[in-house]
Amino acid sequence: MRKLCLTALIALLTVSSAFAGVVGRIRGRVTDKKTREPLIGVNVIVVGTEYGAATDVNGDYEIINIPPGRYKLTASYVGYNEMTVTDVLVVQDNVTVVDFQLSQTAIEVGPVEVKAERPLVNRGQVTVERIITDEEFKRLPVVQLSELVGMQAGVTQTAGRGWTHIRGGRYDDVAYLVDGVAAQDAVVGTLWSSPKPTSDALASVVVITGGFDAEYGQAMSGIIKAVTKEGGSTTQGRVRYITDEVFPKEDLNFGYNRLTLSLGGPLGWNRLRYFLSTEYFKTDDDRNCLYKVPAPRGEYAVEGKLTLQMPKEFFLTKEGMKWTLDGHHSNYQWQAFANSYKYWQRGLYANRVRSYKGNLTLNHMLSPTLVYEAKVGLFQTSLIRTVRNFYAEQADTTGFWGFLRKTGIWDRYWFRAEDWVFNNPEGLSKKEAVLQLYRSYWLAPNGDTIYAHPEAKKNFVPAYALINNPYGVAGLFVTEGDNRTWHYRATNNYIFKFDLTKTVSKVHELKTGVDITQYSVSMYDNSLPWDQNPFWDAYNYKPLVAAAYIQDRADFEDLVVRAGVRFDYLDAKAKVRAFPESLGSVPSISDSFLPVPPKYRLSPRLGISYPITERVKFRFSYGHFFKNPVFANLYEYAERPAAELRGRGNVIVGNANMGAEKTIAYELGFDAQLSDVFAFDVTAFYKDVFDLSGVRVVSALPQPYTMYYNVEYARIQGFEATMTKALANYWNAQVGYTFQIAKGTASTATDQYQRETPMQIDYYLDQDQRHSLHGNIGLSFPSDFAFTVLRDFNWSAVANYASGMPYTPTDLKGNRTGADNSARMPGSFTVDTRLNKDIRLGGLTFSLSCDITNLLNAAVVTNVYAATGKPDFDGQVYTPEQFSPGIRFGDLYYHPARDFDHDGYLTRNELYQSYLRAREDYVKAPTYFGPSRKIRFGISLSF
Repeated sequence: MRKLCLTALIALLTVSSAFAGVVGRIRGRVTDKKTREPLIGVNVIVVGTEYGAATDVNGDYEIINIPPGRYKLTASYVGYNEMTVTDVLVVQDNVTVVDFQLSQTAIEVGPVEVKAERPLVNRGQVTVERIITDEEFKRLPVVQLSELVGMQAGVTQTAGRGWTHIRGGRYDDVAYLVDGVAAQDAVVGTLWSSPKPTSDALASVVVITGGFDAEYGQAMSGIIKAVTKEGGSTTQGRVRYITDEVFPKEDLNFGYNRLTLSLGGPLGWNRLRYFLSTEYFKTDDDRNCLYKVPAPRGEYAVEGKLTLQMPKEFFLTKEGMKWTLDGHHSNYQWQAFANSYKYWQRGLYANRVRSYKGNLTLNHMLSPTLVYEAKVGLFQTSLIRTVRNFYAEQADTTGFWGFLRKTGIWDRYWFRAEDWVFNNPEGLSKKEAVLQLYRSYWLAPNGDTIYAHPEAKKNFVPAYALINNPYGVAGLFVTEGDNRTWHYRATNNYIFKFDLTKTVSKVHELKTGVDITQYSVSMYDNSLPWDQNPFWDAYNYKPLVAAAYIQDRADFEDLVVRAGVRFDYLDAKAKVRAFPESLGSVPSISDSFLPVPPKYRLSPRLGISYPITERVKFRFSYGHFFKNPVFANLYEYAERPAAELRGRGNVIVGNANMGAEKTIAYELGFDAQLSDVFAFDVTAFYKDVFDLSGVRVVSALPQPYTMYYNVEYARIQGFEATMTKALANYWNAQVGYTFQIAKGTASTATDQYQRETPMQIDYYLDQDQRHSLHGNIGLSFPSDFAFTVLRDFNWSAVANYASGMPYTPTDLKGNRTGADNSARMPGSFTVDTRLNKDIRLGGLTFSLSCDITNLLNAAVVTNVYAATGKPDFDGQVYTPEQFSPGIRFGDLYYHPARDFDHDGYLTRNELYQSYLRAREDYVKAPTYFGPSRKIRFGISLSF
């Protein structure tokens, strides 16, 4: 079997691969307007580019390999008036159809220009693809890609929009591609710790909620594909600023500031073009809860793209050759918030994500029907999470970063023990340094080493809930020490892709592809940094992941078929314990490891679209989708000595011998365009998910421990429907509804941790949001509108309804009173709106905008207490008799805030009343609610 799989891989590598969904195509037919006869040899040109084609004997043309964007398309023919179609939208991995009807010059004189109408039903699509364009960012009250993704049918977002679920899958079942390259955190699979393109840099985004083609892998629920912009033939730019600091009151002033700048065009030579985009963001509160809390966040990002279109005078470049160099750097930092730390925020951890990306791409057309693309790249992202070193930050006031700190532009975070681990002056390895965090120090800006600041007892101090809070009550709020977190992870991806596509005829487009990524995965973790026997882990592995596929997209006019097969390969380059049940034997047995063999997977895909007319179609898709477990599940504690596992038996041990997780998915849909402006689609889906990552107890001697295995299962079914009204008569609208049932044996890989008897029956998963409804409506008035005041004015509103997420009911002692996830939190309903006005002055356009989120100021419940099902009451009831008087001035737990009559003695009633006040503040956590109303104003200048 191994030889067979290797032979198949070599065969696929030989024919190389497809263009991986980063370009699109335009095709159509040119006819005589009067006779309807096809015109042969008509030149169809994409204006401002070198892309073009001539019509064949049937009047058909096709232009391939076009980067996403908006274009003008011109058709010219001797004896006929030239015709130009504007605003032609090209989307990655999609076909845009543009037909021409030319008039003879004897009938009409002069060129004709019309605006393209985007068809609401794409007859060639066999799956659900939600297309997001740059126009959505301007029209809707959003500023980030994640907000637009969350509005799509089939998408659920949880944890403050940090986790994205598609059709009931786990959060790590979603693949995130930027310019065809995976861009998520491969260690844990999340998107929130991944670099995101700046909003100005996005050319288009496609959200695939199921049934994706064989060219896409490492995902089981959905794909988010983003393609960034290239420079145009003329210089264009925009600067935009959004803020809420115009409000003096704190309930509306969150210190929100977002500045974006973009610039692109030719670089001295029209064939050499650039595009640059930067984004700066800062807020005093990024927690997005009931009211303003001290949770600052700062971001900056810069990215650019340089393209060189080679002249066509040379033999190798006569059909077109383009070089592209792109790069990205971003830095995100934010302070976590927890209600129990609200009076000692400096003791809670903060986060920093740094990312770098660079790709060099060669796109070469060998003929009008054959193109290949070669790409090499590097992608690096890292996250550090621990408490900040405020002493070092106070001293960080010199130089460039000190200037930014003093002016309030950027408060660079310094983290406890970061220098100790990565710049250890004692020559310790990272592994040794992580183990010895209890004796770490930080480096002063001048390079001096300080083991402990004079005001600190020692570097790390355990967190304690003491009486230094406004109520003087002990045991509730942390008021001293540090959260027990020190965590660093990083991935370096070295990428190679070679892509090829061949249009064999009008019917068949063959693709075959290879994608090879060499990873370097690192983790340094210590969750008891003050302890000499901590929970800790340190590793670096270099797994190799490769994939190849072949597929055919066949268009038989009355039937469109997409069929393909994908081959996935994983070499974990790690070892597993030979005798996992023997921890107490001699080291030659207990610490005996075996190398993990490479894993292979073959997955078929099939999609069918049956167009009844150009505007009505049925579609069906079926596929096997595989995803490797996240690297953390493979490597955490995987090769630790048995003696260390015996000392800390409650760790979860990675299993590098795990196989891929598997989804078998079915999808049946119907699309119909009811008129020129109205369309709807409905899709029913069913998924069986096997071999999900989970944990089980290993009955080892002398002490059991927990390990990852492919042991969980899920079954997800439902349907999604969307009704769309295109912009016409000054208004547009869209409504999307999703119904789903997501059941399984574990919502996450660690759900069954420390369960003596693992659950073997299905229950409603944490992401089982039964109903969701997203709708938006907009008004848009052109620059020649009759009423002057309404010219270039846009208004939009977005309404979101979501039924409540499940939770497990318990009593006050934490004992379950119902089945897992048998209760539901309250549903939510919010309305957001945007008003935008453009003012044109020659070649400049000024824009003024106002965004209002949660317009109705509705209460949005995000969490509840399991004993009551309420977000502001945990079920605990107290009486005065539970408190014993006798605490006097000078005693350990005396606090003047509890002494209401200031007589130096705390009575039973004083203890009772002060505790109730503190307890209410503790229980009514703002984080159990979503954000209240927010208003932001924006101004932009573009040219």
